[in-house]
Amino acid sequence: MKNSKIVVCLLLLFLVSCAHHRNTVKNILPRQSFVKIQKVIEATMCHPKNKDLCITKKFGATASGAVIGEAKDGAYVLTAAHVCIDERVRRFLNKVQHKMFFYAIDIDRVYMPVEIVAADQRNDLCVLYVKDLKKPSMQIAVDKPEPGDRIYNIAAPIGIFDRNMMPIFEGFYNGDSGNRAIYSLPAIGGSSGSPIMNHRGELIGMVSAAYIRFTHIAISPKFKPTISFVNSTMEADRNKRNINAVADFIGKVFNKVSGNP
Repeated sequence: MKNSKIVVCLLLLFLVSCAHHRNTVKNILPRQSFVKIQKVIEATMCHPKNKDLCITKKFGATASGAVIGEAKDGAYVLTAAHVCIDERVRRFLNKVQHKMFFYAIDIDRVYMPVEIVAADQRNDLCVLYVKDLKKPSMQIAVDKPEPGDRIYNIAAPIGIFDRNMMPIFEGFYNGDSGNRAIYSLPAIGGSSGSPIMNHRGELIGMVSAAYIRFTHIAISPKFKPTISFVNSTMEADRNKRNINAVADFIGKVFNKVSGNP
């Protein structure tokens, strides 16, 4: 009888442990790697016949991103190309005086200016460099997901985000259609650029768009172009920055030896 009670207790402990494991993904998903993207534009428009009569308007947009690589003094962030380069906005800004502020906001709500490294507009991919961003990068998957695989997403839909708080979603990979991957996943403005991860928390895609009349289907660049662009862009930029650092060092040494300030 005593042994039976021990067996029952061990079984209950096992079931509770398994249930807890199934009901949490906090140790899998790289929340520290998520960033909210914010772009603010101040545009000044003046009367064509009276340049002293001007009006300044401020407008902006938010999106999502994720740290995909670390660097000596910053980190690389993946987001959507239409977040980095909006052709309609650019055509408008060419006609007016303007200032643009482009930030990445980390899990601690620290704002950091970004630098656009490269954009692939065909696949709607963009890599940013964020100086002083010191958050861990998420792992990049090696294997493509299979239709029916469970997936996860961290995003800031319609700007919903706060210190140590960002929405987490669960869905499924449905397969590819043309040059895009399709996921059962809710998405709306602000979700663009947010990472899509497999059950191990590894990057497999990125929210690029959603269907207007059915926002529970998310569209992503396909797996292979995403991973290829991410890896090749970071490698090329690291090499460029290393060469520039060496050139700066040689220049400083030369100036010191020649007595130049």
